[in-house]
Amino acid sequence: MPEGRCNYASLKVPITKMPKAGKCRCAGSAPGLIVYMFDKSEVSINDSKGALKSYKDSDITSGNTIIRQFCSNCG
Repeated sequence: MPEGRCNYASLKVPITKMPKAGKCRCAGSAPGLIVYMFDKSEVSINDSKGALKSYKDSDITSGNTIIRQFCSNCG
């Protein structure tokens, strides 16, 4: 099964269903750009090393507060 991961492999995200690229590949205009959109219910983050950190970000255009997450080892 393919998976996404951070640079240090502390965080791993299994990809259970690959979306169809179609027009996205053409519209990206870059040979290395890969962006997939998933429903939250389809995503799990494996954090076996306890590296996942979160913070609240309210400095966004919508004015809403969102939670951002990142790997504390590689940023």
